[in-house]
Amino acid sequence: MAATNVEKIKDAELRETMATAHKALKEGDYLGVVRRSGDVYLELLERKPELLAEGGIPAMMRIRMFPRLGARLEREGEEAPTLVWDRETFGFSEAVTYFEFAVDQLVGEGL
Repeated sequence: MAATNVEKIKDAELRETMATAHKALKEGDYLGVVRRSGDVYLELLERKPELLAEGGIPAMMRIRMFPRLGARLEREGEEAPTLVWDRETFGFSEAVTYFEFAVDQLVGEGL
């Protein structure tokens, strides 16, 4: 198994979820990868509400920087963001984009 940054995720539950996503990526379950990556990013935002509490441009960037390749985040006012599905078929490059984004965000935020 090729090395990924998954091992750098400190939280055991999140690390396991992303390890499962990595396995799904290798098995061609690209929808599973996108689902897990989206769920993990939403979990990050829930665990660190200060990332959205600033409001304005910093909070908007947390939503907008999530990949928009068939699944995207939306937020109404001060509500928690939700994952919106534009489609449920994904290719490898799209799935790996969501995967790497989620892992990078978790590691970057110290989770």
